[in-house]
Amino acid sequence: MSGTHTGTSASMARTTPAVAPIEVVNYKSMVPEPGWFKGDRKMFEDWWRAMKLYLRANKVTDTNEKIIAILGKFQGGTAGAFTQQKLDKIEQDNDTPSWDAFEVELQLVYSDKTKEADAEWCIKIFIQGRKHITDFLIKFMALASKHRQMTSMQYFC
Repeated sequence: MSGTHTGTSASMARTTPAVAPIEVVNYKSMVPEPGWFKGDRKMFEDWWRAMKLYLRANKVTDTNEKIIAILGKFQGGTAGAFTQQKLDKIEQDNDTPSWDAFEVELQLVYSDKTKEADAEWCIKIFIQGRKHITDFLIKFMALASKHRQMTSMQYFC
């Protein structure tokens, strides 16, 4: 009887599929904290990208939490004044603004206008030359995204 039992166990061991361990990626350790933003418009684009990655990696999805986390990273100068103004408004209204409205306001206040003008000029003089079409399009799209005010392809001609 013990021989039959051993055969069944061996047969079950062969038919049971092995379960591969699930690899868990910890994005928190991959994305560094963006640091303080002190109101320098030339630094905003890089800081803003880092902050959005940091929020996503740390799974901060609630609008109120995202806005508070961002305002908590503003320090001194115009950034400190902006934070105080936003906090006063939030406390007065007892409500947090929508994420879209907050994001648009941040970009209006802190985007580097000279980068947009530079991107527009680069687009006007940009030619393909001997570049591979993919390289040309990647650079073109990067320049176009820096100049957000362009709404029609007619401006590129």
